[in-house]
Amino acid sequence: MARMRTVAALLCWLLSGAATVAAPLRADQIAPVLGTIAQGKDPAFGQAVAPAQSLDAQQPPAERAAAIITRIAQEIGRVAAAFAAASPAQRATATRAAVAAFDPETAKDGASRRFEGKGPSLSVMRQLLFVPAEKAGADPAGRVMQIISAFEHSPKTDDTYYEYSNPADPKASQVAELPGSDASWTSRAQPPMAPGRVYALKKCRHIVILGWYCNTSLYQVRDIPGADGAKLLATILRPLPKGADNAKFQDARAENIVSGYTAAYVVTATPDMVLVYNLGMQSSADAPSQESRLNAGQKEEYRQLVSRIAAELGIARLP
Repeated sequence: MARMRTVAALLCWLLSGAATVAAPLRADQIAPVLGTIAQGKDPAFGQAVAPAQSLDAQQPPAERAAAIITRIAQEIGRVAAAFAAASPAQRATATRAAVAAFDPETAKDGASRRFEGKGPSLSVMRQLLFVPAEKAGADPAGRVMQIISAFEHSPKTDDTYYEYSNPADPKASQVAELPGSDASWTSRAQPPMAPGRVYALKKCRHIVILGWYCNTSLYQVRDIPGADGAKLLATILRPLPKGADNAKFQDARAENIVSGYTAAYVVTATPDMVLVYNLGMQSSADAPSQESRLNAGQKEEYRQLVSRIAAELGIARLP
């Protein structure tokens, strides 16, 4: 009888999915989602999009945008495959090794911002972190994405965000000003982004003497088709040709400081651990500047994100 109870318990554990390793997130699951958005064919995002462009200025814009999407999807696919294939004891180590093939700095520090080209140029931003699945509830990927989307929705201490009521029509929108403070991304953070809804946020920083630096982008949290519960926060720049922005902005805030931006924040889980990998690329016609300062800013924002996830989930220290 005791043996029968043991076998029954084992069967229940297996059927519950606790012993099942989800299939890894693949490049061919990510690329179509980002590609449809970048082509202006996604009904949620619409036609007014400005995806990041590769450095090959001899190619048509659509080909340059497609090259960036392929690069993002393939890198995420390789990182996710390493994460899913490793044993629990080696999962973080194996994933960091996969990331190191693309960027050793991110593998070591958890985040980096690197620059390519001298004009046109490309800024490549990465973040990597792990969360114990048992701390994130019944839907670990969904819970972690809630925290991430609230973090992305909330202005950081030195920033000011502006949220448009109608992402499809900035001119006709009501614009809510979200000033940054020590509490604006912690105890008074904005709510998580609702899955399926598109958000339009202008993220700005005012630097004394230099003035405003802003980008206006569209954001959406969604499931990745066929990817076993993996979540995606897709981001793409919203172009602002002269006169296209809301009348609230008559200064440099009415302009984007980059010409294109495509990013994929992915969250995927195994029974023991949640992987967060964020890969974004911004393109500019100009040469890069302030590289060390921007890299330091990327790492500071990463530390803030880690602290928010840990605080929300009651974890003393992430893996």
